[in-house]
Amino acid sequence: MKHNRLRTRSDRTFDAAMTGIPTAVYVVLYLLPCVAGLFFSFTNFGGYSLSFKLIGFANYKKMFADPAFFKSILNFLKLYLGTVLICFPLALGVAIILTKNPSIREKHLYRVIYFFPSTVPAMLIAIMWMAMFNPTLGVLNRILGIFGFKAVQWLGSTKTVMTSITLVVIWRQFGFYMVYFMAGVTSIPTDIFESATIDGASGWRQVFSIIIPLTWEVIRTSMLFYIQSAVNIGFDIVYIMTQGGPDNASQILPTYMYQQMTKNLDYGMASAIGVAMLVVTMVLALVVLKLTKRETYEM
Repeated sequence: MKHNRLRTRSDRTFDAAMTGIPTAVYVVLYLLPCVAGLFFSFTNFGGYSLSFKLIGFANYKKMFADPAFFKSILNFLKLYLGTVLICFPLALGVAIILTKNPSIREKHLYRVIYFFPSTVPAMLIAIMWMAMFNPTLGVLNRILGIFGFKAVQWLGSTKTVMTSITLVVIWRQFGFYMVYFMAGVTSIPTDIFESATIDGASGWRQVFSIIIPLTWEVIRTSMLFYIQSAVNIGFDIVYIMTQGGPDNASQILPTYMYQQMTKNLDYGMASAIGVAMLVVTMVLALVVLKLTKRETYEM
């Protein structure tokens, strides 16, 4: 009995340590900064002094009065939807081809080649694409010149800047999600495909009736995960390549918040934008969950 009592006490101590330490880390590193950001959004905090005062909803009124705020939300949604609607189908299609086409022998080589851009730092990618987008020396305009087209101000025009940035983000993220989808397709038992082939199901029929339904939760999770990725990667690419210009045409919420904090030294306003960004991403996640909800198929 004494041994069992000591063992139970030891188990409780171990359980408390294993749950308490992660909880403490979460509270200190995540929850408290969120609460502090919410508090400072109601102040005129400048970031370099502890002398500040409560100003109520003044930062939020100022934020809603700024046209750049609504433009940053629209650009963020464009970046997310553009990459999801283009990158995800391409990544899933290539994943299916590399996984289910027995004639392709260099599958591992293609996987490494496609996945490589997602391992390169965003700064290097941004610099490389800035050189390609150069209006006079860039490769893209030189190719257009060969076919008789005029040079395009890829990053200098309000009409093309978001398309150009979306292209860069798609190029960087394509390989990551391709490998992710390959894992999902590979997990489908081969017996299902063999039975479908015997029943006369074509390759396209197997894609829409077997692969997509059985990997739908993987796709759905990827769409949710990409909301956070769009915030981080979008900030890196946009800030390095355009800093939100020209005329806020490529401004997204993270860069808009960062500029308020660094250029205007208005941490209160930046905190209000951070709260708005949290609301926008949460609403977007709920919309994605609602639109992608469907019956779950078990293998």
